[in-house]
Order: sequence, then C-alpha cells, then structure tokens
Amino acid sequence: MARLTHKRVVNIAIPIVLSNATVPILGAVDTGVVGQLGAAAPIGAVGIGAVILSVLYWFFGFLRMGTTGLTSQALGAGDGREVTALLMRALLIGGAAGALLIAAQSLLFAGAFLLSPASPEVEAMARAYMRIRIWSAPAAIALYGITGWLIAQERSRAVMALQIWMNGLNILLDLWFVLGLGRGVEGVALATFLSEWSGLALGLALCRAAFAGRGWRDRARIFERARLVHMALINRDILLRSLMLQAIFTSFLFLGAGFGDVRLAANQVLLQFLEITAYALDGFAFAAEALVG
Repeated sequence: MARLTHKRVVNIAIPIVLSNATVPILGAVDTGVVGQLGAAAPIGAVGIGAVILSVLYWFFGFLRMGTTGLTSQALGAGDGREVTALLMRALLIGGAAGALLIAAQSLLFAGAFLLSPASPEVEAMARAYMRIRIWSAPAAIALYGITGWLIAQERSRAVMALQIWMNGLNILLDLWFVLGLGRGVEGVALATFLSEWSGLALGLALCRAAFAGRGWRDRARIFERARLVHMALINRDILLRSLMLQAIFTSFLFLGAGFGDVRLAANQVLLQFLEITAYALDGFAFAAEALVG
C-alpha cells in the first residue's frame, strides 16, 4: 500500500479543487447570461429553479460520499468484486431516484412554491426551467455515485476531466441557446439537460474497467441483503447531515423570494461567491474520505 504523504493528499485534492471550481463558475455564467436579458425576474427564476432541483438531487447526495468511503474500504481489503458491486448499486439507485423525481415532479414543484412564494412571473419562468431540467435527474444523481467511485480510487484527474467537460459544454450551450438563439430561461435549462446526460456517458466510459468482467452482472452480490443494509445505515446519517445543510442555503432564496424579484436576484448572485469557496475546500474533504477509507 502506498505511504500516506502530503504529496499523495495534494495529488488527490488539487484536481478536485480545480474541477469543483467550475461548478460555481457555471452558476455565475448562468446568472450572467440571463442577466443579459435586462430584467431581474429571469435571474431569480434560474436561481430559485436551480436551487429547488439541487435540493431534490442532493437528497441523494449520500451516493457520492457513501460510495467513496465504502469503495475505498473495499479497495483496501482487496475485494474487487465489491468495488464493482458498489458502482452498480450507485447507478441503480441513481436511475431509480431520478425516475421517481420525474414521476412526482408536479407535486414536488407545487410544494416548493408553497414554501417559496415567488412572484407570478418568476414562478412561471422557474417552472418552465425545471420542467426541462428534471428529465436529466437520473443522469445527475447517478453521477454522484460515479464521482464517489472514482475518488475512492484516487482518480481525481478523471473527476476533473468529467467536471470540466460537463460544465464547459454547459457554458458553451448557455451562450448559444440564450444569446445566440434567444431561448431565454428555457435555453439555460436545455444546456444543463444536455450537459448532464453527456456527463453520464463520459462517466460510464471512465468506469469502463468495471464492465470488463462479469462482476457488474453479479446480481447476488449487488443485491446482497447484509451489504445493502450496511450501505443504508451509513448513508442515513450522511442524508440527515445534507438535509440540514441544504435547509440553511435554500432559506436564503426561499425567504428572499418574499421580498421581491430584485432581492431574490441579489441573493442568487451573492450565493455564487459563497459556493466558489465551499466547492474549493471540498477537494481536501474528498481526499480525506478516500484515504481514511
């Protein structure tokens, strides 16, 4: 086993820091592009729509953290079959969770706007945005599992390539759909929809070694009751932590929506700066998860 050194930690963390930095940059570009429309309502609509979907998706964020820890433990134990099984469990959970969100979208959106009483104009635009983006939910959630699986193997450069591809494509499509084709808020949503599905395709390609053998079809191992229960118990605590953290961040937009479109838009802009710092620091958190496991 490789020695634990500062260099090893940095080799994992720095690519993650760089890749994570593209996430809030994407949010800033989304905000800037719709800001060219010359009104506060589109900025608020993209902001509140993105936050609602992020909360729904991050409900399953345990797939990223839980998969990292469990996969790194399996690697340390030399259990290659379990490493493959963990990836398959994450992909199956991601696909099922995404399908559930698509099926329940009307109810979920109605509940979200009961908590966040935005103006009729902002709500209409946000609903149009979310109705497009929700169809990439299976890809977005499955990518949590793929990312965690790659980080566990210290393949942080692969994670960086995946994030740069997704967010770079998203930015280019943003500019084309909104400024070039005049698609407005729906153009921003369509750009994200396409980039998330393309990201899933690239993520699966980066995990192709797991599909080389027969392990990915080993149903008995993938659905082994004891391992599923162990996975559920670990992820339960991560889920509760994530829900409480998300409640704090979403309150800024949900409560701000009641103060008018301009304040809602301002909160959306300010949150981008906060997220840049948070995503950058996550690089060292991810390194710790992989190495401790």
